[in-house]
Amino acid sequence: MATIPTDLLDRIRDIERRIRDLMGSANSSPPMNQVNDGDVVVGDGGRLRVRTSDGEDLLLVGRILPDRSPTQTQQGLQLRRDDGSLALAVSTEYPEGLPVQPLRVYDHRGNIVFATDSTRRGLARPYVPYPLPAPADPAAWRSTGATDWTTLYSGPGFVQHPKVYCRVAVSGSADSSVRLLVDGVPLGPEGGPGAGLTLTEALAADFGDPVTFEVQAKVARSGDTVACQPLALYGVQS
Repeated sequence: MATIPTDLLDRIRDIERRIRDLMGSANSSPPMNQVNDGDVVVGDGGRLRVRTSDGEDLLLVGRILPDRSPTQTQQGLQLRRDDGSLALAVSTEYPEGLPVQPLRVYDHRGNIVFATDSTRRGLARPYVPYPLPAPADPAAWRSTGATDWTTLYSGPGFVQHPKVYCRVAVSGSADSSVRLLVDGVPLGPEGGPGAGLTLTEALAADFGDPVTFEVQAKVARSGDTVACQPLALYGVQS
């Protein structure tokens, strides 16, 4: 049997050691489906696409159709439900006539339930009502001479925000009082002639619950009179 040179055996052992080191470092590396540090960059008109197990688009980030022009792509975002219906989009369907991309939220039937305005500013949908103009003459306001709390205004509503903002104009005898009630429970401070009633308070009801708002008033002494007119009743954020 031929004699193997010692230096060749040493080289083979060195190669084996290096292979073991490489295999160990490969096993200790982060999985290829994770990014522990740094950014994932998709550029040059590319996009990130997430699909369902059936191959349907679920999320698109990057190039969105239609393009802005033959030489310029549109960059945006589309999020779909797993049934394929569009849920959210930051894109424009008419790049030439409506270049600004609105933010739109869709229900499962394709109706736009929320959208920002693409031409000027603020909201496009939903339509938010302004308070109706009220009589400027206090003589035309609802009034009472009762010394007990008396409901002058009442109406229903659905809770959509965590807080309510209320403003009521008050005119009448000194020491008269006005308050707001939600489902028969007084909410926030009382108001009176001059300063009126202004409050922003948290609602105890849950989102979507129907509630009844009431504005009550009373006078301090028999023979006095107090009149009031609701000016604003808004749901507001925390």
